[in-house]
Amino acid sequence: MMETAGLILSIAVRVKGERELEEVVERLRDAGVESLWIQLHVDAETLQQASLWDLLDPVHDAGMRIASVRVVSVNPGAELIEKLAVVASETAGRTAIISSPGAQVLEALGDWLQVFATYRARLLIEPRSARETRQLYKVLREFIGGVLGISQVQENFPSTEHFLRVLTPYLQLTRNVQVSNYGEEGAARILTPGTYNNPLLLRTLVSRGYSGQLTIGYERAPTSISFLLEEHRAVDSFLKSLEEKI
Repeated sequence: MMETAGLILSIAVRVKGERELEEVVERLRDAGVESLWIQLHVDAETLQQASLWDLLDPVHDAGMRIASVRVVSVNPGAELIEKLAVVASETAGRTAIISSPGAQVLEALGDWLQVFATYRARLLIEPRSARETRQLYKVLREFIGGVLGISQVQENFPSTEHFLRVLTPYLQLTRNVQVSNYGEEGAARILTPGTYNNPLLLRTLVSRGYSGQLTIGYERAPTSISFLLEEHRAVDSFLKSLEEKI
């Protein structure tokens, strides 16, 4: 399992509530993947309603590790942000990701930094375009300490080449990169020709010494746990071969 050179390989697991989380974890347990890193993807409502241990206990009990907790469209209310920080602080990766940020998020980052610093957790903000990335960078460079960073999802961009033009200038602030691939019939294997050239992306990340999370996650099409695990094994092997060449 790839963890060398500061790179952690994980799969994205999207759940809506405690019951669905338990079902997903049971399928992972049946697959015999102890010590697997996962990104736990929940919506703001689930984060609001579920207790800390409802979210974390099933994963911990199965011997797996949470690399990050990803939440979409979080309202910048202090109570929810603090809960997100608390949840992140109890995971192995100590990282939370807020996707689809608006202008209010950028304005609140100074306050959120203090909350996450208190719990010794990291907060990553996930822009959806080159323009949002530039805006986010202008805000983040005012802060120091490593609490705040950037998460990037390749699916937000039309090609790997476009993605790399946005990603590489800010790679030192980037702590999560999410990859996927698509073909004419939907979700495609990560390393096969398709919408994205992931061998190029992975070679670039390794050659530039990227340190952070690499998450396999599909936003546009449903994928099974078995599919994600197969892709995890393939990408893990590819990364190890790249490491050996450096």
